[in-house]
Amino acid sequence: MDLNDLLHPYSKSEQQKISLAIDLIKTDLPQSKFEHNLRVAKLLVTKKLSYDIIIAGLLHNLFLDGFSKEPELRESFGDDVTESIKEITLVGNIINKNYPKIPAKTMASLVLSITSNLSTLLIQQADLVDRLEFEKSKRMKLLAQLAIEVYSPLAVKLGLDDFNWKLQDFGFRIEKPREYAKVKRLVTKTREEREETVEELREYLEKFLKSKKLTAQVFGRPKNFRSIYKKLQKVSFKQMHDIYGIRIICDKEKECYEILGHIHSKFDFIKYAFDDFIAKEGVGKGYKGYRGIHTAIKKDNNIFEIQIRTWEQHLKSESSIYWEYKRLNKDAFFEKDLSWERQLLEWQKSVGKIITKKGILTKKIFAFTPLNEVIPLPIGSTALDFAFAIHTSVGSKALKAKINGKTMPLDTELNNLDKLEIITSNKQELKRTWLNLVKSDKAKTKIKRFFGINIGKQKKITSKLATVNLKKIKLAECCHPLPGEDVIGVKTTKRKIIIHKTTCSNLKTIDKNKLVEIEFEKAKGQAKIKLTAIDRIGLLGEILAEIKKKNVVLLETNFKIKKSGFVEAHFTIEAKNVQKVEKLINSLEKINAIHHVERE
Repeated sequence: MDLNDLLHPYSKSEQQKISLAIDLIKTDLPQSKFEHNLRVAKLLVTKKLSYDIIIAGLLHNLFLDGFSKEPELRESFGDDVTESIKEITLVGNIINKNYPKIPAKTMASLVLSITSNLSTLLIQQADLVDRLEFEKSKRMKLLAQLAIEVYSPLAVKLGLDDFNWKLQDFGFRIEKPREYAKVKRLVTKTREEREETVEELREYLEKFLKSKKLTAQVFGRPKNFRSIYKKLQKVSFKQMHDIYGIRIICDKEKECYEILGHIHSKFDFIKYAFDDFIAKEGVGKGYKGYRGIHTAIKKDNNIFEIQIRTWEQHLKSESSIYWEYKRLNKDAFFEKDLSWERQLLEWQKSVGKIITKKGILTKKIFAFTPLNEVIPLPIGSTALDFAFAIHTSVGSKALKAKINGKTMPLDTELNNLDKLEIITSNKQELKRTWLNLVKSDKAKTKIKRFFGINIGKQKKITSKLATVNLKKIKLAECCHPLPGEDVIGVKTTKRKIIIHKTTCSNLKTIDKNKLVEIEFEKAKGQAKIKLTAIDRIGLLGEILAEIKKKNVVLLETNFKIKKSGFVEAHFTIEAKNVQKVEKLINSLEKINAIHHVERE
């Protein structure tokens, strides 16, 4: 492998760090694993990710292979890289010990509960893709099953199409080699050739529509072999018109029909393949609420399915409605969070940048019994919740708990992946005060039922929201001054000046002799915005559209979907001045379902 493929997209200082990581694994890993790690990093480079993610990809399996020099790793590459590697190691250990004993749906939830941001999940997927393609071991059938049942659905739900087709195809080749060979004979072209075929039409359509003064994003993909095989169970290969797929996304509904007209005037189209789901709203498609136009055209002896929809329709279709249509396993605890993640990724594709510094949030943790059975629980659950989750009789007779080998009281709050043993006593009696110790609905219901307390279904909606820790920036992290705001400088003991807004409350505690007048000449600055809203389909799409419309850059985002139906979202943006931010906040407040928007 040409190492320049890993180095050339990055600055000289970043290249030095990457080279240092390469030298480390070259010394500490056998040749086969060294080459595997290089290929994983190369897969990540194609996604135009930051250099620290590439380094984490190069080093991702060090701890699995007995590497014990964590302090040196942290000193050389920093906390983010080290924590990512530790996280990947934890996921690997959990999978090795528990899969396939744990159902695929639960394992997917478990992986997400451990994964703190998208970059870690990307490294996990790149690792599995490369192992499926090149590794030869007794575990290959199990790896194929893991790819198809756990990681491929996650890739679909997050819109990671390139990883998805590789997981599906490589897994399919191992899982059903005869069926794979049959599909390969029917298709005849290699994946690379099919991608070239799609890319050629995609580029042509992009230029063609631009010549018609229509603004649209054009995406393309060849259908993977496993999907072709599944469809062959219903129709013949000759009747399949979506071997090649093109998706065109525009801003307005009327533009969908204009685009359709231009395409039909340019190419021969297949009449029986046309459907207008904008007019029919998904009738006949298999699920309600879907909107878009489908057609199929012929070009150079190839048939292409073309889907045309607006961004609003697209983001809606990629939510839970889409997954229902795809018949993917659903988990009520994190599906909505993943819906927002996927919508965000789809939008990012349109601006050519993937934001990886986002928490992949779930609303539950996973605890293990002494027999390594997995018990899912809401975040904040106690050992007593765990006891009731095992069985009502265990909960009602619970005396204390052993958590990771240490005896602890029943009100101890659990962490993700804790291992518990509940110690019971026949002399123990269920107590009414235990209602204050439990978080899960199951435990609360059992206790209320025992004491004859009315179990109502009304839920109190609260607007009390948790704050987030702000990350360090070049300007004062307490007030995030922007160009256009009144600012003042504060001299530090390190002969540096930190710029604060003049209204910053922290200035009250600072010695006035340290204050200096300063002109704020920075071309742009960062701001953090927090909003609360009632969650609904398409909400994120409208928020992202406003951000794009106001010409500010989205740098980072995080969100929580609450049981009450509220969503709490945090956005870090880059803007030229404070007026841009104020206009954005005013626009966001006008969006239906948004309750409150404020600058943090």
